[in-house]
Amino acid sequence: MIVLDSKIGDVHRDRDFGRVEANVTLWIKRPGQPVRPATIRTNVPVRGHDPLRLRLIQDAARLVDRIVTTPAVLPRVA
Repeated sequence: MIVLDSKIGDVHRDRDFGRVEANVTLWIKRPGQPVRPATIRTNVPVRGHDPLRLRLIQDAARLVDRIVTTPAVLPRVA
């Protein structure tokens, strides 16, 4: 999965737990598929070694990759 662009919005800081929560939209490209947006709500600690924007994008990309690649378990229909 390749992240082509990103947009971060609706950002809130939770002072009690020391975390920042945001909606992150990623424009992703997978082999053999067209570019498509994926939006997910994620949160990261306020403190960290990398910039906050980068940590939000990395966490969102990790979650989207896991959700998209995990096969859906659907009930069998007779």
